[in-house]
Amino acid sequence: MQFKGIKQIEKGNFINRYDILYESNDHKEKTYEIVSRNPNITSLEELSDWSSKTVCIIGLSRNHNRILLNKEYQMAVGDWVYNFPSGLIDEGETPTEAAKRELMEETGLRFVKRIVRLKSSFNSVGLSNESTSCVIAIVDGDIQESNSSFEEIEAVWLSKNDVKELLKTSKMSARAQLFCFLWVYGDLCLDRFYEDQEDFGKGNLR
Repeated sequence: MQFKGIKQIEKGNFINRYDILYESNDHKEKTYEIVSRNPNITSLEELSDWSSKTVCIIGLSRNHNRILLNKEYQMAVGDWVYNFPSGLIDEGETPTEAAKRELMEETGLRFVKRIVRLKSSFNSVGLSNESTSCVIAIVDGDIQESNSSFEEIEAVWLSKNDVKELLKTSKMSARAQLFCFLWVYGDLCLDRFYEDQEDFGKGNLR
């Protein structure tokens, strides 16, 4: 597949619609529609940039026996969905700094210690080029109501038994569903990831 160009179709307040033009291996033209937070994509390099634009906080209790989830009303699907606290990385912030800020804003909890920060990953690779850096951390404190007037969020601590039931009955983001499944039924051995090491790879650097 050969990239031939990109043109902006519609500019929104927060997301933007693009048509990407390709030529297939059998020399057929293909137009692919995407949305992006980037308001000015003009090249393949800008399109495929995978530096972190957003951050996701996977919060665990000190003894790893509870996990933090947000029950949030997601306007895109018109329903409540369980997800990890997350948000945009502000200008000049590192992903870990953004994780601390978003955690406090959405839950009132304190960021105690980072376990590991993963390389950026694409959120919905068939729809958008948006990428997120996941920060797995120990968090602590008393849950407070979100101070956001735009988002409806209820933060909750859940045990493994709670999560087992949640996996059967509730709507979840793909990332939260997968991590929670492995946390409950797998062997994540998170202790071995406590890091004095460098972050994972260049793909997660801004």
